[in-house]
Amino acid sequence: MKGLHIQGLSHSYGDNKVLDNAGLIVPAGELVCMLGPSGCGKSTLLRLAAGLEKVQHGKIIIDDVTVGSADVHLPPEKRHIGLMFQDYALFPHLNVIDNVTFGLLDMAPDKARLLAMDMLTQVGMAAQSDKFPHMLSGGQQQRVALARALAPEPKLLLLDEPFSGLDTNLRETIREETLSVLKNSGVATLMVTHDPEEAMFMADRIKIIGANGHILQAGRPHEIYYHPTHEFVARLFGMMNRFEGVAADGQVETPLGAVATDLADGTPAEVLIRPEGVILGTSDNNQGTTVEVTSSHLMGHDNIVRVRLGNGEGEDLHVRVHHTFEAELKESFSCRLDHEYAFVFPLDAESEYTNTELMDAPTSEEISAAGE
Repeated sequence: MKGLHIQGLSHSYGDNKVLDNAGLIVPAGELVCMLGPSGCGKSTLLRLAAGLEKVQHGKIIIDDVTVGSADVHLPPEKRHIGLMFQDYALFPHLNVIDNVTFGLLDMAPDKARLLAMDMLTQVGMAAQSDKFPHMLSGGQQQRVALARALAPEPKLLLLDEPFSGLDTNLRETIREETLSVLKNSGVATLMVTHDPEEAMFMADRIKIIGANGHILQAGRPHEIYYHPTHEFVARLFGMMNRFEGVAADGQVETPLGAVATDLADGTPAEVLIRPEGVILGTSDNNQGTTVEVTSSHLMGHDNIVRVRLGNGEGEDLHVRVHHTFEAELKESFSCRLDHEYAFVFPLDAESEYTNTELMDAPTSEEISAAGE
């Protein structure tokens, strides 16, 4: 299989186990994103794939060649990989063109320079080829780092929080440009981030890693967002409205209506509802639950409106509505549920994820991709 294949990877620092039987497949031409909180093992897995750490248990394969195992350790420079870190790690004493040619030592200087200029053209930095890193903006440095990583035509590209140092507006632009360059290159790419929006935008597939280092869910961005299999995964993508209840007759009752579930009758459950899953209407149509507005905040295209259940005496809900929606404080509305944004989980959901074989085995999509 062309690309990266990680099998049964476990790693510890002293008594602290940070990876436990982790499995991962990144086919050539795909970008797979590992998403999770700080300290969950994302960067450790990346360092192991890069050869910056020795494998303790498991196996790392790049293009059908084992590069890391308990008995094999191929150094980073022999793995044909590209690395890009959040600080870009450009050499301050080299100008842009020399930074990019640095990894092309086995190539004739004239050919290396032509290849480097071609990469700089692809990332829009050819005109800055004679400048030094300190003369560039953060976004320009990021482009140069990408050009340097891709110039040797790596089999695998590893990105560690590559956009975290950029301001919000620039980050969106650079992400889009980077994604375009990566898709044109056809290289297998593994990226780690703790930004859910970034993962949704960049990734072909996402691996969600929990605080315990276990992979909680893997899938396409649409599947992860609309069909979370764990409450941690659902909460990762923003604020949630939460209710508790008990499963009965295939559903759990909430103040906004019943939500379907396959939990056994009598199972204590929590219902999580995204703000866009709460639909406000006029209070005189006698449909849904009556709520009262307690605050409203414009967030650009959307408003985040907080409303209170039970005629002002119940709990608050967060509602996402279009920016044209204007609500007065204490104004009343009817409120109904969009079931596409409502998810039911057992209150003891953590117990479902103690089996590392189930959690970390490659998904059916990954197995299919590996065979193509």
